[in-house]
Amino acid sequence: MRNSLIPTALFALISSIASLETQAVALNNGDVLTITAGQGLYDTNGNTLSVSGSYYGVDVNGDNKISQNEKVLLAQGTTGLVVGALSTPGAFHSGMPTPTDMNAVTAPDEFNNITGSWYFDIAPTGSTQTGLDMRGWDWAWGTTYSTQGNVAWQPGNCAVLGCSGYTFVNGVGRFQWDGVYGHTYTLDNTSTVPPANPSGIGGAQFYTHLEGTVTAVPEPSPVWLFGSALFVLFGIAKYRKA
Repeated sequence: MRNSLIPTALFALISSIASLETQAVALNNGDVLTITAGQGLYDTNGNTLSVSGSYYGVDVNGDNKISQNEKVLLAQGTTGLVVGALSTPGAFHSGMPTPTDMNAVTAPDEFNNITGSWYFDIAPTGSTQTGLDMRGWDWAWGTTYSTQGNVAWQPGNCAVLGCSGYTFVNGVGRFQWDGVYGHTYTLDNTSTVPPANPSGIGGAQFYTHLEGTVTAVPEPSPVWLFGSALFVLFGIAKYRKA
């Protein structure tokens, strides 16, 4: 009779582990969002036909949209996006990025022949339900810091950008992920440069699109936990039999 409790306990343990895995949609501090490098397809005149992967866009012409030519390709820096971690700006200066330029979250990029680096001065946290906290998403560009703000805006071409049906909220990024580590995610965020920003581009509207995979912070695996539970259960059974 007592031994019959063991299969019941094992079944409960397995069900509990499976439930935790399938419902793990919140990000943990230390999780890493890798960044798939942006790739562009261009015509013979250098106009951008399409962009895949990660990028940010600037509404240069003020039409409340992000066109293909307004997108700047992004690639992963030395760390990628680390949940719960602050970062500092890497290279930012006049002219194009150099081979020695580095940055943590994304690799240094070029906009208007000026090098910039994206970073977080407020640690990003969140989940698929609440979105990702993007209040600290900032851009060091040229000779200035913090050229981003938390005022969201709604692109007029969301059907093209992939944000149809979603309303952007101040300081919150749209985070889509199935909750399974190793699977892909997408992150979309809008921001507006404060009017009096010393960068000289006050009022500019930015759109950030990141994609890649979610890598878990190292922790005891369910297999290890399952093995430990078996050891304990069989130890109890042996004790009772004795």
